[in-house]
Amino acid sequence: MVIGESMIPWRGRLNFRQYIPSKSHKYGVKLFKICSTDGYTWKCEVYTGRNKKNRRPAGLGIRESVVLSLAEGLLDEGRVLYTDNFYTSCPLARTVLSRNTHLVGTLKRNRKYLPKRSHCKETRKA
Repeated sequence: MVIGESMIPWRGRLNFRQYIPSKSHKYGVKLFKICSTDGYTWKCEVYTGRNKKNRRPAGLGIRESVVLSLAEGLLDEGRVLYTDNFYTSCPLARTVLSRNTHLVGTLKRNRKYLPKRSHCKETRKA
């Protein structure tokens, strides 16, 4: 299962319209979604901005709570979740591993809780 995001193009008035300059459609409604490996969307959530009413597990941020929310019916089945560096974190990996699910994803070098010894040395270009 793959965790990702999509943008529905929208330039009209909307409280939770997002501006993301790196997307092909810069203005729109942001969706978080989980897809199967053959491309079918399993579940999606509309991002409506920061919501203080949402309860998240202690020690997890909004990104991690989105992943747990999307994967709720799929945890404890021995599946593998694939994420990009926006979602991947050490606390999330621990949490889903405790639920019999593996996490594969890229990590940013400066991500919190990442051991210093895991950083790779820069290679010189020839």
